[in-house]
Amino acid sequence: LLAALAWGLAVSGLAQEAATGAVSGVIRVEKARVKTTGAKSFKDVVVYLSPLASAAYPPPAAHAVMDQKGLVFIPHVMAVQKGTTVNFLNSDHDRHNVYFLYDDTGETLDIGTWGPGQSVSHTFEKPGLVITLCQLHLEMAAYILVLDAPFFTVSEIDAETMSAAYEIRGVPPGNYQLGAWHKKLKLKGGKVDVDVAAGETTAADIIITRAKYAR
Repeated sequence: LLAALAWGLAVSGLAQEAATGAVSGVIRVEKARVKTTGAKSFKDVVVYLSPLASAAYPPPAAHAVMDQKGLVFIPHVMAVQKGTTVNFLNSDHDRHNVYFLYDDTGETLDIGTWGPGQSVSHTFEKPGLVITLCQLHLEMAAYILVLDAPFFTVSEIDAETMSAAYEIRGVPPGNYQLGAWHKKLKLKGGKVDVDVAAGETTAADIIITRAKYAR
């Protein structure tokens, strides 16, 4: 029975993979170098697909997790789909606070202060960049990019090559725009139009660079 169940799940997974496509490529840093070590480095790049056709994507049931440990938010950069609930943990021996600064409007939201071993949850209903801070420890900061669709990944820049590979799988066939977010650099040339076909991988390399070189 277990073998049959495993076989059924495998077949289902293969069928789902055949019905969807993927986008992959290389992210290259141009005319810049970024720090890739330390808790607040610049190694993280969010790569995402925005569907050109309107569609509804139910948010995931599973919660994402952002920890506060060693007076650092972990992870430093997080991408979530709109409607995702994030659990903010306190793994330190100090009390912590979490408040948000919405990059597009400048508005703030304080979700509370809590002690060691406790956690508070928040559901992100609006797409955009949310800078996450602690009012009790001003040196703490993290970045949460809230996206409309569930097609994204976070890649890490290699210190030697100043590049990173990415892959976004499970993408329904259709037309998309490929975008990237980095906390210091910009996507050169703007978003890229990509077409996704079932059972195929579309190759799309991108460049991130200083704002003055991005156009």
